[in-house]
Formats: sequence, C-alpha cells, structure tokens
Amino acid sequence: MKNNPAVEALLARLITVLSEEMQMYNELLLVLRKKQRGIISGKLEELQQAVIEEQLALKKTELVGTARANSMHDLNAILGDDEQVRTISQLIAQVESTYAQRLAELQLGLQKIVKEVAVANDENRYLLDYSIRFVREAARELIKSSDQFPVYSSKGEGASTAGSFSIIEGTI
Repeated sequence: MKNNPAVEALLARLITVLSEEMQMYNELLLVLRKKQRGIISGKLEELQQAVIEEQLALKKTELVGTARANSMHDLNAILGDDEQVRTISQLIAQVESTYAQRLAELQLGLQKIVKEVAVANDENRYLLDYSIRFVREAARELIKSSDQFPVYSSKGEGASTAGSFSIIEGTI
C-alpha cells in the first residue's frame, strides 16, 4: 500500500475518526462515573441529568462508530477484494510503519477505554440492582411491621381490619 495518495488520505481520515471515537468513549466514561456518584449519593436530579448526558454521549459514539465503519468500507473499496480488511489489526499488518504505529496506539487506547466503560457500566448496574433490592426489602419489613400499627382509613381514623399488606386504606 505504499505511495497511494487515496489510501493515505483514507488512513488519515480513519486515524482522525478513531481519535474522535476514543474521545467519545472518554466522555462516556466521565458520564458513567457521574451517574455512579448520583446513584451512590441518592441524588435523583444528578442521576437524571447523568442519564440524559449518557444517552447523548451514546448517540455521538454511535455516529463516530458509523464514520469508522464508512472509512473502513471506503478503504476496502480502494484496496479491492483481494486485500479485504475487516479489523484494525489486519489494517496494521498491511500499512506503512508510521500509519501502523499510530493505528496500533489508537487500537490499544480504544481497547483500554472500552474495558473501562464496560466496568463502569457493570458497577452502575450492580449499584442499581442493589438499591432496588434494598428498597424492596425495606418495604417488605415495613409491611411486616404494619401489624403493630393501626391501618388508617380515608377518614383518618384507625380501621378495625387491615387490607392485604397495607398501612393506609386505598379509598379516597
């Protein structure tokens, strides 16, 4: 692939796209950590804002991923079927050392950041699951202890019989 200006232009574009992709994943990681802080602190507004930012970051990451796929497709169109390149590793093996070195650096950086994003996502999922279990158990304990307390009717008076696991009668 030496001295082909079209290939070199596409490689330069691909390197730019991969750099943008790494930047997008870094932004996503920051948002996931913000989301984690919101979950831990129990600040609903912070959590909601983090979820909105996460969705925006995911959309941007998806667009950059599409740009990367398009760059790879364009590269394959120039190379022809005999040199079909499907992965960055295959591309690294076929390009000049200056491009190969930069692509290898980007590939390692992307692999690292994607792993960090996956870990942060798993941690957030665990924290949310744990929070949900905690609330369910707390509600269950509250319902169990309701036998000690009167059940209040819609008129604000103690009722003689409790409904099925309710502390407050549901009618208004």
